[in-house]
Amino acid sequence: MRDDATARSGLRKVPLSRPERRAELLDAVLALLSEVGYERLTMDLVARRARVGKATLYQRWPAKAHLVMAAMERYRPAVSGRDAGSFTEDIRQLLMAYVASWSSLDRGLVIALLEGSRRDPELARLRRERLADPVRRSIEAALDRARARGEIPGRVDAGLLADLPFAVILGHVLMQDEPPGHDLVDRFVDGILSPLLDVPNLPEPRV
Repeated sequence: MRDDATARSGLRKVPLSRPERRAELLDAVLALLSEVGYERLTMDLVARRARVGKATLYQRWPAKAHLVMAAMERYRPAVSGRDAGSFTEDIRQLLMAYVASWSSLDRGLVIALLEGSRRDPELARLRRERLADPVRRSIEAALDRARARGEIPGRVDAGLLADLPFAVILGHVLMQDEPPGHDLVDRFVDGILSPLLDVPNLPEPRV
C-alpha cells in the first residue's frame, strides 16, 4: 500500500526498472515533446505527466536531451541491413520500415528535434549519434554493395545520394503536412531513384 505522502503527491509507486512503467514514462515524454516542443519541455512537465519524482528522472537521465533520446530510441525502426539484391530495393526496404512505424506524433517530434538541435548541442550530438548515424551507415553499406555490383554511375555524387532518401521523405512530411506511406516510398524509388541510376525495366511511377 502506498504511504500517505505518496498518495497525496499523486506519484505512482512503480519502479522504472519495470518495463511497462518505463514504457509509460517514455510515452509521456514523446507526447509532451510533440505537444510543446523541445524548448518548453521540462523535467517538471514530464514528472507531472508521468507521475514520477523529478529526482528519479535525474538519477537515470542527467539532462533533458538524454531523456528525450531514450524515448526516441524506443520507437526507432529496426534497420536490418539485409541485402535486398539491389540498391533501389535496399532503399525501398529501409524506407518501408521507417514509414511503417510512423505515428500521429511524428511530425511534431521531427520539428521538435530539429528546433531543439539548433539550441542544444548535446541534443544535436545525441540525435546524430543515435538516430541519424545508424541509418546513414545502413545506406552507406547498401552503397558499397551497389558499387561492387556496378549499379552506381560514376557521375552520381554518392554522398548526396545517401542523403536523398530521407531528405525527400522528411521534406514531404514537413512541407506537405502529410504522413508518409508506402505509396510515397514507391513513388520515390520508382519515380526518382531508379531513373537517376538508369535502372532498366521500370514500372510507371505512381502519382
